[in-house]
Amino acid sequence: MVTLTTFNANNFFLRYKFSRRYPGDRSGVSQVEATEIATHGFLPDRPFQKYGRSRYIVWDEGRRQLAFAALKEPDGQLPDILCLQEVENIHAIRVLNKRYFGNYYQYSLLIDAYDPRNIDVGVLSTLPITRVRSHIDFVSANGQKPFANRDCLEFDVQTPDGKKLTIFNIHLKSKYTENGTAAELREAHLKRQIQAECLMDIIEEKFHGRQTTALYAVVGDFNDTPESPWLSSLKTPRLKNIISEYIDLDNRWTYYWRSRNRVSQIDHIMASRALAKRIEEKASTNSSYIPHIERSGLGYRKLNAVGKVLPAKPKFVHYEVDAATPPSSTATPDSYVDFRFPRYQPIMNNWRNNISDHCPVKIWL
Repeated sequence: MVTLTTFNANNFFLRYKFSRRYPGDRSGVSQVEATEIATHGFLPDRPFQKYGRSRYIVWDEGRRQLAFAALKEPDGQLPDILCLQEVENIHAIRVLNKRYFGNYYQYSLLIDAYDPRNIDVGVLSTLPITRVRSHIDFVSANGQKPFANRDCLEFDVQTPDGKKLTIFNIHLKSKYTENGTAAELREAHLKRQIQAECLMDIIEEKFHGRQTTALYAVVGDFNDTPESPWLSSLKTPRLKNIISEYIDLDNRWTYYWRSRNRVSQIDHIMASRALAKRIEEKASTNSSYIPHIERSGLGYRKLNAVGKVLPAKPKFVHYEVDAATPPSSTATPDSYVDFRFPRYQPIMNNWRNNISDHCPVKIWL
């Protein structure tokens, strides 16, 4: 049996000491964190082994320790394949593996893209990675390079039963804009739409004639909900939305937007029909193998006088209307979810200890 997890690690940096504030950090949080650890920030692309551990730091070390616990939930085991988003470089995930995971993973993979914040997608695996293909320089029909900033990282692993499993680890364009104008929002949405369409083109080219038998999955942070019109190309019989298949509607959320006090599902695992069948076989034989969203590492907005998490019920947004996205008569109405679920004690002590604003999602196949 193989386990697969996708997790947006939220600005997971490994840096050589250089300056307090990470370039491009608009929030100033990196400066605060650097002050808390009484050191300076970091300069990339220096060999970790050459300069030694003392000159490097994994950003937010305490959060990474808690991430180790969360990634082992709910079965007490780290996933065989861990697909990460928002990681800086290959050294970062190798140090994570060595320092916190006890060298659990034999294989690691990351290819630098062109994102100005240096946040990439990466992989840790206990299974052999037998083939790798980057789409950083993939050119779309309109001459764009949709995956230049954040790769659509395609790789094969060999499963214990000798099968080939292909995974596409992606991190699609966010909704963030400088001014929030309709034109800016539309540009961001269109880029995400083109990324989704190009992904389907890549899948069609690779698995043409084998769509019913090929084992593959698309995983990662899509930065949009399943009902979004900008991701409509992914609503195809070729792909099964695993979270939607197995988890009740009110429990599908994977992301908490603290400043707006709302949750949504923007982290996804989409499986080919053949792979979805394997997942179904595992889930039907043992309820412990039903796909899982782990929330014990998630933060909160604040505590009240008696230490209870506030708010009790943030809004669950299924379909986001904005200046560039019109309302939909068929969209699922917003709802509210219970937010007072158990969390790790260090997070209850201080919400900044949260492992990410995203939840890890694990499947068994």
